[in-house]
Amino acid sequence: MKGSAPKNVANPSLYAKAKAKARKKFDVYPSAYANAYMVKEYKKMGGTYKTPKKMKLGGSVYIEPRGCGAVQESRRKKVKVPRG
Repeated sequence: MKGSAPKNVANPSLYAKAKAKARKKFDVYPSAYANAYMVKEYKKMGGTYKTPKKMKLGGSVYIEPRGCGAVQESRRKKVKVPRG
């Protein structure tokens, strides 16, 4: 997969342009800074990412808080978690 766009990229040619721009700007590529810059530029150029269908089917799932367990019923945190 070296040199190609990931499967979740909607516009691979635009992704390649953003990647080339990041490679030109940063001495070390890949790096966290270069990848963050590349994603920012890709989105600025109008690029989008595809989301898996399973992620859209997620629902609210209770996540048990850590600690002493003295959490009121009304204050339990509900978080969207993908199911599948």
